Amino acid sequence: MQSGFRANHSCQTALTALIDKWLKAIDDGDLVGAVFLDLAKAFDLLNHELLIQKLNKYKLAYTSLRWFTSYLADRYQKVSISNTFIRRTKTKNGCTSRIRIRTGVLFLIFINDLPLSNPNHNTDLFADDSTISVIGQNKSCISQKLNTVLQDIFRWCDDNKMAVNVSKTKAICIGSKQKLSVTSNENINLALNGQQIIESTCEKVL
Repeated sequence: MQSGFRANHSCQTALTALIDKWLKAIDDGDLVGAVFLDLAKAFDLLNHELLIQKLNKYKLAYTSLRWFTSYLADRYQKVSISNTFIRRTKTKNGCTSRIRIRTGVLFLIFINDLPLSNPNHNTDLFADDSTISVIGQNKSCISQKLNTVLQDIFRWCDDNKMAVNVSKTKAICIGSKQKLSVTSNENINLALNGQQIIESTCEKVL
C-alpha cells in the first residue's frame, strides 16, 4: 500500500498498517522479517521515457499523454560554481520540485508496480521509502523468502533504471520475546547484488 502523497494518508496510517500486519503474525506465533529498502536518489533517477510508458499503460487520455510527453521532453540542467556558468546538459531523468506538476504524484505512478515484482510478500510504500515484510517460523525460512523477494526487486530496479543503496538498506526480525529467544543463535542472511544487507536489532521507520 502506498501512503505517501495521498489524501487522508500519512506516516501514521502507514505505520498503523505495518504494525497491524506484524502484530497479527506475532499473535499467530510467527516471526516477521522486514527489510527497509533505500532507493538511491529515487526522484533524480526517475526516467522520463519509462514514466510515459507507464502513463500509457494506465490508459491516460491521449491528449494528456501527449502533454506529459511534451512537458518532460527537452529538459536541461545547468551547473554553475560561484555564479559562473559551467555547462548545460540535457537530462532524461529526474522529477524535481522545480517541475510545477505535483512531483509526488508522478513518482507514485512510476513506483506503483514495485510491489508487483513479487506477490508473495507485503510491500508498504511511503513515497520512496519501501518496507518489505515476510512471515516465517524461523530465520532460515525468512532469509530464503526475503532473498527471493530482493532478487525480484533488484530486477525491477534494473528494468526501471533505479538503484538500491545497499549500505542504507537494513533488515530486522520481529516476534514475541519467546519466539526470538528460540532463534537467538540464528541470523537473517541477506544479500543484494552480491552485497550483504545488515541485520539490525532496532530501526527507525519513516
